[in-house]
Amino acid sequence: MDVQEKIYRKLFYLIYFMSFIAFALLAIYKMPAKVEPLYIALVFDFVFSIVYILMKYLMPEGDITLFLISTFLAEIGLIIIYRLQPDLAIKQIVWVTSGMLLYIITAYLYRFTDRINRYYSIYIVLGIALLVVTLVFGKEVGGSTNWLSIDGITFQPSEFVKLLYILFMANFLMKKGEDKKVLYAFGITLSLVLLLMLQKDLGSALIFYLTGLIMVYVATSNLIYTGLGLAALGAGGVMSFYIFEHVRIRIYAWLNPWIDVPGKGYQIVQSLLAISSGGYLGTGLGLGHPELIPAVYTDFIFSAISEEMGFLGAAALIFMYFLILYRGIRISLRCEDPVDKLVAVGLTAMFSIQVFTIIGGVIKFIPLTGVTLPFISYGGSSIVMSFILLGILKSISERIGDDVEHQ
Repeated sequence: MDVQEKIYRKLFYLIYFMSFIAFALLAIYKMPAKVEPLYIALVFDFVFSIVYILMKYLMPEGDITLFLISTFLAEIGLIIIYRLQPDLAIKQIVWVTSGMLLYIITAYLYRFTDRINRYYSIYIVLGIALLVVTLVFGKEVGGSTNWLSIDGITFQPSEFVKLLYILFMANFLMKKGEDKKVLYAFGITLSLVLLLMLQKDLGSALIFYLTGLIMVYVATSNLIYTGLGLAALGAGGVMSFYIFEHVRIRIYAWLNPWIDVPGKGYQIVQSLLAISSGGYLGTGLGLGHPELIPAVYTDFIFSAISEEMGFLGAAALIFMYFLILYRGIRISLRCEDPVDKLVAVGLTAMFSIQVFTIIGGVIKFIPLTGVTLPFISYGGSSIVMSFILLGILKSISERIGDDVEHQ
């Protein structure tokens, strides 16, 4: 067994060990003891093992650590969600296990997408159609009309549009002449952003726009386009402030939440209090009071982790996200195929921007945007698409035989 395999084995067993220890604590921290957390651990570890074995058999090359890191993050999310709302954890384990299975399925099938990419316009047509349908028939949750409900199943179409948008942009920017492609790319991106703004989903609009801007820069290496894009972003931000009331509320709450603690500043104040009360080591799993934060298992789950796992636990979490960013950049740098390179850049950028946006919001570094923390926040659409996005990164690394640890 080589050194690389030993590292994978240690990470594999660490995920097992943490799962049973954490869920065992959750089973006994309130009496009478419950067996339900142990069932969740068993289901999680069983599916994790199956997917890991399939990946080693079907796709032995490439970046295996991406799956281990994403699974570790999903495990942390499950633990915190069960501690906050056990009923939601039952639903979340379904989405997490589905996401893990879709990770390997996506990674395997992406190698056969060359023929589909010839008709890349289908991606953006389908993406725009999904957003239009959501705008017309969607239901409002948390002030944003960005959810669809079909036969009792509620999902967020913008999560699926992320992938369609990146696949379209990568193919379009690499296959069109440079003179007009940037203008067309900006127009298409602006169309998606406007649809998201009409849904009042400004967090997703920001993520889409910045991802597109990064992809254009990587495809053209033109600083003028980038500068104009940033200027347009600033102008759009100012317009949003005057057009949308909830944007003004979030800006004022960000600037000084202590002016109206019981009202507009309540969420961010409770978030900051939870983070500060955790100290370096945290209060301990189940011993804090993160339930005082509104929407704690979605938008503010990082605050709950900071309170009960402390600064060190939160820092370790951020480090895991940095590892995904690092490995995504390394994969894109080693790609010889220009489309794969741009897809890897888009996936890595979109994932990283979303992480920065939500963590920056809950620690009051930037205004709140209301997006989810990938792999950790409660929500099926976000969990499934996060696994699918990294599954494509895994597939791209498989094509180039990229294993960062060997470099």
